[in-house]
Order: sequence, then C-alpha cells, then structure tokens
Amino acid sequence: MPYNPFRIYFSPAVVPTIAAICAFSLTFFLGHWQQGRAAEKRSLQSEFNVRMLAAPIQLASNTSGVTLLKYSRAVARGEWDLSGQIYIDNKFNNDAVGFHVITPLKLDGTNRQVLVNRGWVARAAVYPKPPAVAVPHGPITVEGMLTLPSAKFLELSKTTIQGSVWQNLTLERYVRETGRSVMPLLLLQKETAAPLSPVSERPDARAEKHVEYMLTWYCLAATVVVLWLVLNIKLERSGSNAPQTTGGNNE
Repeated sequence: MPYNPFRIYFSPAVVPTIAAICAFSLTFFLGHWQQGRAAEKRSLQSEFNVRMLAAPIQLASNTSGVTLLKYSRAVARGEWDLSGQIYIDNKFNNDAVGFHVITPLKLDGTNRQVLVNRGWVARAAVYPKPPAVAVPHGPITVEGMLTLPSAKFLELSKTTIQGSVWQNLTLERYVRETGRSVMPLLLLQKETAAPLSPVSERPDARAEKHVEYMLTWYCLAATVVVLWLVLNIKLERSGSNAPQTTGGNNE
C-alpha cells in the first residue's frame, strides 16, 4: 500500500467564515433579485409585442393611460399645425445625418394636439437651417406607433433651441416653449412622402441586461464559496504538527 506523507484537514476560522457567509448571502440575493427583474422585463416585452399586433386605437382628446399605450398602433385624424413644427438635429439614418421632423396634429373636434414624428430628412446646403419640408393642408389621417421621446441625452450647451431647430425633444419642454396642449405621447408616422424617410422603433424591454447581471452575481456567489473552501483546506505532513497550505513545497 503506497505511503502518503500528507494528510488533508479542514479548519475554517470563525471571522473569515462569517465574512464569507455575508458575502455569499449578499451576492446570491442580488443574483436572485436580478433574476426576478429579468422575468418582469420578459413579461413586459411580451406585452409590447401584443400591443404591436393589436388593432390600431383611435386617438381622441380623452385618450389616457400613457403606460398602457406605449408601443401601441394608433390612428389620429385632424389637421397639421405648421406653426408648431420643429426639427430635432443630429439624427442618423444609416450613415447620413439629418433631422427628425416633428409636427403637431390638431385632433378633430378638440383643441388638443398630438406630436407626430413625420420622418427623417437629410441636412441640406442651408445647414444649420433645416430643409424645407412641405406640410399638407386640410384634414388628414395619420397611422403609426405611439412612443415616448428618449430621455437619454446629454446637453453641454445652454443653447439647445435655435428657432425651429432643437437639439433634443421632451414633451415637457415642448409644452413649456410653445404653450400648446399636447398628448403625453409621440406618434411615429408609418408612411411618409419624399424627402422624408419613416422613423421606426423596436420596443426592447432589455431583459438580457438583467440576465447578464444575474449571472455575474451568481458567479460571484460561487466564487466566494470556492475561495472559502480552498483557503480552509490544508495539507499537513504526517507526523508533523506544522500544517502546509495546498500548493506549498512538498520536499
């Protein structure tokens, strides 16, 4: 029978063990929390997909429920208000840069308006002035998808509005600057005419982001356990009272 000059023993210390338990509990809890958040976002994404497949809703002055209407298809009937048209600068379409053309549509039978993103138009030789974009007169029906302007932007200059050219759009800013009563949603027009190109948006609840966070926290929890085991498993030379850690000199 071969002689083994070492024996393995397990001797966890109290303080490191308490620290390991705390670290494991925290990282495992955060992983479990992110797992729940991922499930919530998957459910939200499914709801967005259902809204996009549902029949278009008819926008009216009493339409409400911003959260429930986002990414729904909608139809609005009314007339364009050219005096309220603005251009959002630095918008890309493939590799070209231009403007998003935002025009308020006065809903039939009411003084309320809905902002419509009529599409993207390229910059012209007159830049920084926007190119001329015709606005049809008379009653019109607009179909598209309801969304909200992105709130993720950084403004380094205080000059964010120059005439009809804006750097960024928020509904609160539009109401404050124009004094108009607009619905708390933006309608992306589905069909446009030259020189405009339609602007589309694909709803993404970003469930994958929370899955990544979940895996990160669970991996950290597993790492804590492995480190605690490795650091507390020791080798002792047979017949000696002096323990040696794994990986030490065996000669």
